[in-house]
Amino acid sequence: MKKFVLYNDYAAKNIKDFKDNFGDYLHTIVDEYDELLDELKVANICTRNVYKKSLYNVLSNKNNDNQTLIINAYSFDYLVFKDKFFINNNPHLILDSAVLIAKILNIKNIDILIRNYYNKEILINAIVEAEDCYKFENEININVYDENNYRENVNIYFLERQKYVLDLETVIQFGYFAHMGLDNFSKYGNDNNKGTCLISFSGDIPNVDLYEFQFGTSFDEIIKSSGYIYYNNDIKCVFTNGFLNPPTTLESLSSKSLSYEDINIGNGGVCFIAENRCMLRIVMKIIQFAKSISCTNCMPCNYGFNLCEYYLNKIILGKSNNNDYNNLINTVEMIIKGSSCLYIYHMAKCILETIKMFEYEFIYALDKKITLYSFINK
Repeated sequence: MKKFVLYNDYAAKNIKDFKDNFGDYLHTIVDEYDELLDELKVANICTRNVYKKSLYNVLSNKNNDNQTLIINAYSFDYLVFKDKFFINNNPHLILDSAVLIAKILNIKNIDILIRNYYNKEILINAIVEAEDCYKFENEININVYDENNYRENVNIYFLERQKYVLDLETVIQFGYFAHMGLDNFSKYGNDNNKGTCLISFSGDIPNVDLYEFQFGTSFDEIIKSSGYIYYNNDIKCVFTNGFLNPPTTLESLSSKSLSYEDINIGNGGVCFIAENRCMLRIVMKIIQFAKSISCTNCMPCNYGFNLCEYYLNKIILGKSNNNDYNNLINTVEMIIKGSSCLYIYHMAKCILETIKMFEYEFIYALDKKITLYSFINK
């Protein structure tokens, strides 16, 4: 059932395997950038994050400043599973694609940001192999950093204010596209959305793992791949794009397809929530996650999420009144209005829509002083 068209069939962990599969690095064989960009416009590759930027638009915006290209493998959310997979399976395609992007943008410095528990040596060894083979270290400087040794505090606020930041999956898809050419790459996906997307299943379903789907695949088929139909458990709701989209019902999601037009799949995180899960505690988990990734400098991040946690804790513990529910709603709305980060804005919108969608559980807890469901799925 699990089939990786691009990501396993073309896996290459050392430069010999990479050259056997792909040939030379792209920057040595691609001379005409305008022709490549024209084909990229047709391929319609977008970034795999909340921003959903057209890669064509990013690369067409020529760099005239002393900018750095940041490859974001720092993994704030469901990308953690994907980023480790990409680094372990094809470090050279990451470097190959990143170097070509830097060449197109006239950028001399590439920073790859990772978590400190990733296998850093895989990327470092790949950089050494690539530099020995292609001698580009005098033209482009590539460094790998984790959160403990980067020049800045790596958070959402910092990343949103950099001019050139690309997630790992977007970088790799561009590499496949550039090596294959538009005609071969277009065999994956549909007319309007070329290529594939890695989906990370989690939650109350049997097949918790990474799966690759072509763009245009119906979510009905994707949901079947999760193993849900073989699982004796009703699904209350589904979160997509990690927790950056509002929750949706299984029926509503089944009617959509994997495309940029139907849904912002973003990081590819799809989380299934069973009927007997407590949504108050789910919301609490989202709030705590938002706190953990926020900059903590502005009032919405530093004050807002702490206040949300305070009011929601009172409701869960049965020590609240109706004012606490209203205060919780008002606080989330304050975060939405005051947030300076698009990522935090979307997460706060998800929190608000989840509260409204399952208002009956909050009302029950306010009235009965106990939650309708436990947190544990039985």
